[in-house]
Amino acid sequence: MKKLPSWLADTMEKVISNKIYQVEVVETKMLSSNLKCVTFKGGFFEAEFIPGMEVLFRVNANEYRHYTLSAFDKTKETCEVIFYLNRQGPGHHLAVNIQKGDRLKLIVDRAKVKYNESSNQHFFFGDETSLGLYESLGKKVVDENVEYFGILELQEENLNSVKHLKLLIDTVPSDLNAPAKNAISWMENMHPLCWEMWQNATFYLTGRAKSVQQFKRYLKQRGVSFRQIITMPYWEMGKVGGG
Repeated sequence: MKKLPSWLADTMEKVISNKIYQVEVVETKMLSSNLKCVTFKGGFFEAEFIPGMEVLFRVNANEYRHYTLSAFDKTKETCEVIFYLNRQGPGHHLAVNIQKGDRLKLIVDRAKVKYNESSNQHFFFGDETSLGLYESLGKKVVDENVEYFGILELQEENLNSVKHLKLLIDTVPSDLNAPAKNAISWMENMHPLCWEMWQNATFYLTGRAKSVQQFKRYLKQRGVSFRQIITMPYWEMGKVGGG
């Protein structure tokens, strides 16, 4: 989200006050050295959360950052966000310093990546910035009693983070100089019968823009229809992103 003059940000918050919730941090836990899961509690009894829902935090006087909810519990009036502490970007200072007892403003936005209700198979591709989305969608898949699988390209120190989330997704090391290369190699090594069983799935591609582009190109070369592919690039090197 682009920078806004502080007066305009203040005015916007007054206009959308019905979407703003005062929340308290009730738990934080580190999934790895730079992945932080934070649980917020607020008056969410009227909130309509769906899988893939995004929220905003105001990280300074002029900027907001989007994050996807990884979980929500309407009964307990809690929600979770997984922050990637990438040591850069306007959101890093907020995320790294959040601790239990803090009070913040949470703005409910919308789900930009929506769950395909008509699909019986869901395949996830992404990176650290995709974890929250895929934890949310993965829970939806389990509730619907259908199937999901996928591959994430992660930095070495984050490869085991999916175990904390109980995600049924494989991981490979990321290579900043070769976007999606290791994930595509993993796909090439799949048993032919496995590919045959999953070629009609819905494919969700998120994370680094160049990785999304390369993986989408690979899927189309394998005969996957563009109608089956949902893309949402979150960041790219050299550009100010969501961190």
